Amino acid sequence: MEASALRIKTFIAHYPDLFSFVHLADDCIGLELLSWNDTLAVSQLEKNAFLQMEEDLKNNCLAFPIGFTRGFGLKRKCVEWLKEWQKPPYTPLYADASHLDPRTDVSEKRIVGVFHEFLHLTIEKKTERQNVSNLLKPLSLPQKFTKVFERHPDIFYISKMCDTQTVVLREAYDCQRLIHRHPLVDIRERFASMMRKGFMDRSRGLYKKTANVGLEDPSKIVLGDKACGNGLDSEVESDCDLFSEYGSDDSINCPS
Repeated sequence: MEASALRIKTFIAHYPDLFSFVHLADDCIGLELLSWNDTLAVSQLEKNAFLQMEEDLKNNCLAFPIGFTRGFGLKRKCVEWLKEWQKPPYTPLYADASHLDPRTDVSEKRIVGVFHEFLHLTIEKKTERQNVSNLLKPLSLPQKFTKVFERHPDIFYISKMCDTQTVVLREAYDCQRLIHRHPLVDIRERFASMMRKGFMDRSRGLYKKTANVGLEDPSKIVLGDKACGNGLDSEVESDCDLFSEYGSDDSINCPS
């Protein structure tokens, strides 16, 4: 059993009143929520309702925060369409939405809301696109639902660094830095920095030299902040202009 699966199983076992493993129709193992709490079933957009216009709150037309990088070109008709698209009612994410027509803007707005919430729940407010694609069946989403990322570049950004498509929540970043940093981000970045340094030291033959002296001083191999500047090489910074790839509206399918 993989270490991650073992950790999940151990965690679930500590809360038998909240979670239970169930067998699904496709012979997979699913996770069932046994106790529903309405106070927790509130999306990030709803929590930030105080940022919305009073008229939008009254009509339940919550709008998603939007933003573009400098130099991002959009045709006027696309800008107008993106503004109009925000006007349909916002469907609560944790409510039953099976009645929605998937061909409508209301349904598309809910799909955008699902991934707006999903990315907010991640530590770095981004994830590989493949992780999102795997949610089609569990979340009962329509086919080709990931097209919302290209259709709404003011909300999402798709990075293609290292030949990997990563979906990024624009509002969570100020240029290339996370606005609200989870403590685990610093831990991850520090670990990544140490790993990169270890690979560089090995390529330079440092480990062979220290092996000859019996590794008497481990600090010569794994160095702290003084040896690496601040010891942190941000994953966001290493993306080299995280938001620079989108420079036009070529991929946006706005109505003619």
